[in-house]
Amino acid sequence: MTTARTIAVLGAGNLGAQIAYRAAFSGHRVTSFDIDDDAVDAARTRMRTIAGNYVRDLESVDKQQADKALENIRMTTSLEEAAQDADYIIEAVPENLEIKRTTYTTLAPFLEDKTVLLTNTSTLLPSDMKDATGRPEKFLAYHFANDIHLKNIVEIMPTPDTDPAVTDAVVDFAREMGMKPVRLHREHPAYVINSLFSTWLKYAHELWVKGVVDIETIDDVAEVIAGGPDLRPFQALDNIGLNVSYNINKNRAAQGDASAAEYCRRIKEDFIDKGKIGVESGEGFYVYDDNDQPIGLSEAARKHYEPID
Repeated sequence: MTTARTIAVLGAGNLGAQIAYRAAFSGHRVTSFDIDDDAVDAARTRMRTIAGNYVRDLESVDKQQADKALENIRMTTSLEEAAQDADYIIEAVPENLEIKRTTYTTLAPFLEDKTVLLTNTSTLLPSDMKDATGRPEKFLAYHFANDIHLKNIVEIMPTPDTDPAVTDAVVDFAREMGMKPVRLHREHPAYVINSLFSTWLKYAHELWVKGVVDIETIDDVAEVIAGGPDLRPFQALDNIGLNVSYNINKNRAAQGDASAAEYCRRIKEDFIDKGKIGVESGEGFYVYDDNDQPIGLSEAARKHYEPID
């Protein structure tokens, strides 16, 4: 039987909302934090959608169970309130080192001695932010894949300063959330999942921005290779969220990756700035129906761009 714990999740975007809902669905008391009332309102809508996805995709879950999980979640725009009595705080703010470090520095005065901090960063090293937490011995990475209810895997990556007993406890906590823990032996910036999957996406971006082939062809070829639709790169990006993809690739662009820079320019100007962030908004590289199924390429995805070398 799961021991009910007090959990806070910082950031209620695509993945942060999924994490909060998963913790609540597993019987924990959850506080979901985001920066303002508009973000909180959007998160409430997002979580109702997630509850519906559990009913739609999992035969063992009915509407009553899914709705009950929502009752275990309270929303706040106060970091102090989020930190109150928390056993675990899972940080899922944008994939930007400065934002993450600032979040931890601001949070630190409100933390209780017992609180363990977990970062859901997908590409950054926890060691790059551990000093900002004020408790490096109780800090490690805790990375989820998208569509948590279908891909219930979480990567657990301590820093050299993480107390091994804390890591052991986090592995147990992952199981309490109904997750399959993958414990990494040392830090690696893309963990296991993204070391494999981000390489797939990176070459898909490059084929597009270099004008080698169009988006739909890339996805069709990928589906043949993978033996199914789950690894169609541009559909996967829509599912992840183009805003998330932008933040990840912006970091690569800052390191001199010209393909990443051009990819970021295109998706910001023609997609994100126009509110087209993928499945969540109903349109990204593809247009989606009410059941989140793609019905064709979007107008922006069919646009002609000058290729880069």
